[in-house]
Amino acid sequence: MFNLLIFIVILSILIVVHEFGHFLAARRYGVGVEKFAIGFGPVIFQIKGKATDFLVCLFPLGGYVKLAGETRQDCQGQRDEFYSKPVGVKTRIVLAGPMFNFLLAFVLFWAIAVIGFPRPDYANTVVGEVLQGYPAASAGLEEGDRIVIVNGKKVNDWLAMKAAITKSDEEVSLLVDRSGNALALTLGLKDSEYADDFGQKKSQRIIGIVPPTINAKYNIFVGFFKAFQMLFSMTYFMAKGFLFIILGILPFKEAVAGPIGIFYITSEAVKIGIVAILHLMAVLNVSLTIVNLMPLPLMDGGHAFLFLIERIRKKRLSEKIEEIIARVGFAMLGLLIVFVFYNDVIKFGSKIWPSKNAQQVEEVVEEQE
Repeated sequence: MFNLLIFIVILSILIVVHEFGHFLAARRYGVGVEKFAIGFGPVIFQIKGKATDFLVCLFPLGGYVKLAGETRQDCQGQRDEFYSKPVGVKTRIVLAGPMFNFLLAFVLFWAIAVIGFPRPDYANTVVGEVLQGYPAASAGLEEGDRIVIVNGKKVNDWLAMKAAITKSDEEVSLLVDRSGNALALTLGLKDSEYADDFGQKKSQRIIGIVPPTINAKYNIFVGFFKAFQMLFSMTYFMAKGFLFIILGILPFKEAVAGPIGIFYITSEAVKIGIVAILHLMAVLNVSLTIVNLMPLPLMDGGHAFLFLIERIRKKRLSEKIEEIIARVGFAMLGLLIVFVFYNDVIKFGSKIWPSKNAQQVEEVVEEQE
């Protein structure tokens, strides 16, 4: 139940921040906001403001703002209506939502940098862990050993050491510093398959060692710049991932997670702690920003794209064309929701709702232990 509550809170924050961006931009440019709703479905309670009604609805996984004259059919030509505004103003209003999600991602990364987060220590060549069943364990390497020389060449950091090892032929020669004592070892290499960040299977030759983990923590000023670095890296990584999906390099069903998948990931993050939860929220905000900026029907980027066409043509598209685009968008969105939900059930269903047989096996294992 606690995991479900955290899941609802995370998604609600994402959506409310997104809609708040539209709300502020609309107010900034003189567009009336008739409703600001948190959730969807039946209204639980509402606060009537001078210009805007604030609603809380039964189902918390959603939210919206209703602008005055937000469709061509509703627009009466009044100055405070969305469709009465110039193209540039309309574009800024629709893009404000994803930009607020992007801003929230930055704030979350900033908080993570200040709180502190675990990361591999690549600054030296100290062995953090020796994996069993690999050449390093067989040769007698131990946690805390510092690898000084690889194949006759001195190495100063983990990445340089890794590159030297993986480029070796059948064997690799190491000079190890163990508590001040020099130890010469010759190891074989083992081919290991792994999946990269985009799920692509790759192979590399390794000896079976892992770097130590440190807690990276920065003051509020350094953390500000680290947050920019983390945001840039995550944006680049996710944009590249979406590009790989579009190009067919990365399978769509393997890369996409819907509500069930996000709930499972949230449950795992809760087990790790607050930093993992904040990181998940930051990642979801970056993802939501990129998706919403895509020039697809019903997305903010899709609306912005139509406004761009309007500016180039110096006149609006016909209502019939806009209606066709909207219908295609709804159809695409409906199919996407069904596919993602089905895919979530296949990928994560057994992890969230284990079968009776699986539960019995776990009980037997626990009894034997």
